[in-house]
Amino acid sequence: MKPSYPIPARMRHLERDRRGYAIPVIVLRDNTGKPHFTINDEALRQRCIYGDLCSICGTKLFRNRWAVAGPLSMLHEVGRVIDTPVHRECLLYALHMCPYIAAPNWNPDKRIDTKTLKPEDAPEHLVLTDPSMMTNRPPLFVAAMFRDVRWFGDNGLAQYYAPVRPYLAIEYWQHGKQLPQAEGEALARDYMPAQLERHLKGATP
Repeated sequence: MKPSYPIPARMRHLERDRRGYAIPVIVLRDNTGKPHFTINDEALRQRCIYGDLCSICGTKLFRNRWAVAGPLSMLHEVGRVIDTPVHRECLLYALHMCPYIAAPNWNPDKRIDTKTLKPEDAPEHLVLTDPSMMTNRPPLFVAAMFRDVRWFGDNGLAQYYAPVRPYLAIEYWQHGKQLPQAEGEALARDYMPAQLERHLKGATP
């Protein structure tokens, strides 16, 4: 299937895969050069963090930057985000084209990148997994604009961040479409308490 949302000018320098999709700079490439879209290259992610670079196009961020995540990450008072900040144009491309965010029929069982990365093709540098992340996709995503972040991590690596609030702008997205503000707020509000309770019940003491 060919991409249906145009690649922004800011991203046109990026290499494309065989389908025509732009490959974000932090996407892991194995030793054969194949991109694995569901796996981040941690070395490149750290470079974006410390260089204040957009993790999609790889160029310098503006003073105002954006992030997108589930309601708990973006709205809960102790929420944390792992996907690093991006430009507005790059964010819009992801909101329309990333299957996890935009595809109505997204199926976690079809996330084949982690299954097809052969050990002999895996890069030698650091690749991190996060066992604390929820595996189910939230019913909607929250995109927000902010200026500053607080980073959290250990062993000299920045792993998570909390955008400094109040947000300068906030949007609600579902299946590649922006929701009316009131509808998005209501969905997020209804989702958060129940999902947080389920997550805490399943947590290891």
